[in-house]
Amino acid sequence: MSTALALAPAALALAVVAAGCDDAGDRPSSWTYVHTTIIAPACATAGCHSTLAAAASLDLSSPNGAYAFLTGRVCGEPVGPGSPPRNYVDPGSPEFSQLIYQLRGEGRDQMPPDVPLPEVEIRLVESWILEGARCD
Repeated sequence: MSTALALAPAALALAVVAAGCDDAGDRPSSWTYVHTTIIAPACATAGCHSTLAAAASLDLSSPNGAYAFLTGRVCGEPVGPGSPPRNYVDPGSPEFSQLIYQLRGEGRDQMPPDVPLPEVEIRLVESWILEGARCD
């Protein structure tokens, strides 16, 4: 069996999965996805940045509150060209976003401190930032 034929079922499965992700909330680089699958479970835990125990006065448990803190913008506020970077996320520029440095522990305390995020999750956050850090 040729390599192309052997890989065809995997390519077809990937295309079907990708086709089912056309709602912005389902895309891995959407804010809904990033908050629900990465930020909330890793950061908004009982002992860290939750409603009950907001370390550094930071509550990341709600999507709108977390978005406002990380970007300095209200969810839905347009981000125009030349808008100055605010807070931890510089839309379009993960290399200038403090959040990425903190997630990797580069020059800052690593967050989350006990169990660092897997690289694949950090890359998803980077992708969201690179695509403009939009709030869907």
